[in-house]
Amino acid sequence: MSFAAAIAGELPPGPRGSVVQMLRYARDPLGFYADCARRFGDVFTIPTVLGPIVVCGDPEDVRSIFALPPESFSRWSTESVSPLLGEASLLLSGGARHARDRRLLTPPFHGERMRAHGEVMRAAALREAASWVPGSAFSMQEAGSAISIDVILRAVFGIDEAARLAELRAALLGALASMSPLLMLFPALRRRFGGVGPYARMLAVRDRLDALTYAAIARRRASAAGGDDILGLMMNARYDDGSAMSDREIRDQLLTLVFAGHETSGIALAWAVNWLERTPSVRDRLLAELSALGKDPAPAALAAAPYLEAVCHETLRLYPVVGEVVRLLRAPLTLAAWTIPAGVPVSAGIALVHARADLYPEPTAFRPERFLERNFAPHEYLPFGGGARRCIGTAFALYEMKVVLGTLLARYRFTLARNEWERPVMRNLAMGPKGRVRLTVLPRR
Repeated sequence: MSFAAAIAGELPPGPRGSVVQMLRYARDPLGFYADCARRFGDVFTIPTVLGPIVVCGDPEDVRSIFALPPESFSRWSTESVSPLLGEASLLLSGGARHARDRRLLTPPFHGERMRAHGEVMRAAALREAASWVPGSAFSMQEAGSAISIDVILRAVFGIDEAARLAELRAALLGALASMSPLLMLFPALRRRFGGVGPYARMLAVRDRLDALTYAAIARRRASAAGGDDILGLMMNARYDDGSAMSDREIRDQLLTLVFAGHETSGIALAWAVNWLERTPSVRDRLLAELSALGKDPAPAALAAAPYLEAVCHETLRLYPVVGEVVRLLRAPLTLAAWTIPAGVPVSAGIALVHARADLYPEPTAFRPERFLERNFAPHEYLPFGGGARRCIGTAFALYEMKVVLGTLLARYRFTLARNEWERPVMRNLAMGPKGRVRLTVLPRR
């Protein structure tokens, strides 16, 4: 459907000019959302180079989107990443296949299986911190991403050998860096062009990463070893009919975990430290809670700390790493006064819902206490999406965030190295701090 159809009244009103609006969104996503909501209301249409998207900022409309059965929507604009992640990826698959794989892959990310990786997360944080030079500036976003990659290599791939760690780390980072947003925005670039250009680079690093990933799978099969790492659990898992995942399916899901968890974890950690340093009363209350847990809190104690959890929730509310989740409608959907026809993508506006003053009084203030004062429904607090495609790694990501943040704050004292206010900008598909949160650090007495 063309944007002209939206202007003619078939879709809600919105700003005009796809290129201009996408540039505004990339430079200031939260400001762009707020401006559109102020001008057009809770439901509006954004023009993009891929066609119009209907965005919803009202929790009840979000509830309607999340209530959609899987057969009534499909994925939207995933062609740019499918060559890297693979068609079996939970991010890309749909229908019965998605539901089947989701049931199989959910257990490793919950309960005792998830908590078994607490020491891996804690050790990864301390290894990264050992590289910091007291008094010298570093990027917390980059440090957080390095910790996340370390956790992925050890807890997901089950790799401990130094040489293989370094080799696979370099390949994973190369693959992530190759995912240019230009490939998502401009389909014409998804060609090899004689081996040059962003698409050819992505395919080249994918092939290198594939070789290492399949080698890791082959070594595990040859050893007949199980293990508590997620690769081992995937290999031992069985579908309802008793069949196992193929090497290709395991490969696709492993790379999906890297893609979904690497940069997002680094960004969330950076925002958390940023807000704590800008809100001393919150920082001091959190430090008092951590101090009561002892000099070197165990992962289980950190995961159970209520104010630490509230800090993590409030961080993801104020600056969600992903600003929206999109569904491509296969059947009409009523949102407010509008009936959105099939074939149109609709977006649950995470950032818009999280900024509502009727849900979150003083929405621009960093107040973790709000998460101790009440519970929010899934359509009111949704940093990991919702409905049939809610991120299966939600519990794992929050557990890692609490363990890593609590471990570092218990041992180190951070100071912002820049006075400039950090604001979100688009980094690939995530919203991250423009300055990547520069800090200096000293050991905590």
